[in-house]
Amino acid sequence: MKLLKMFKNFIEKAPHSGTREVRSIVIMQREVHRFNEEELRAAGGRGWGKNFDGKEDPMYFVSADHPALTVLKAGPHIIRVTSTPKRYADDDEYALSQLPQPEQKNAWTEHRACAFLDLFNDLSSASRSIPDADAYASLAKLALQLGDSNCTAIFVPIKNIMMPNDGTAEQGLRLLINKEPP
Repeated sequence: MKLLKMFKNFIEKAPHSGTREVRSIVIMQREVHRFNEEELRAAGGRGWGKNFDGKEDPMYFVSADHPALTVLKAGPHIIRVTSTPKRYADDDEYALSQLPQPEQKNAWTEHRACAFLDLFNDLSSASRSIPDADAYASLAKLALQLGDSNCTAIFVPIKNIMMPNDGTAEQGLRLLINKEPP
């Protein structure tokens, strides 16, 4: 309950102009999969090498006690994880025209659902103190651990980067983790 109150405070302090985009990574999926608390704890443990139970280190935990709000806290970063049984966008003609590589086009066509990893800190007015490289490194650590054969591609919306799950996504995520451009 305390965690939910903290998140409500974040939202209340958020700028309401709508000009700021939340930094995120989208896992494009063949079939919808909502990651549960245990999967997220395991992914966090693999990605950060820490136990995500909040006991060993209170800065590293997963909270999934509210159906609409599942978060992973990794040090200063709070990552909201949501899933939707819908495609990223419905306008295939436009999306496909923006993708130059056949592998990207195939990944777009194959996806039927998405899992969103959003930097929840971006809803706070003080959040931009987290540099882009650090924000995307954390998002990429989690995405790398959650990606599997259900993933068709990884998409970074603000940067307009789509990486098919043919080895390109893993390589691109590792570059982001190392704070290098993919």
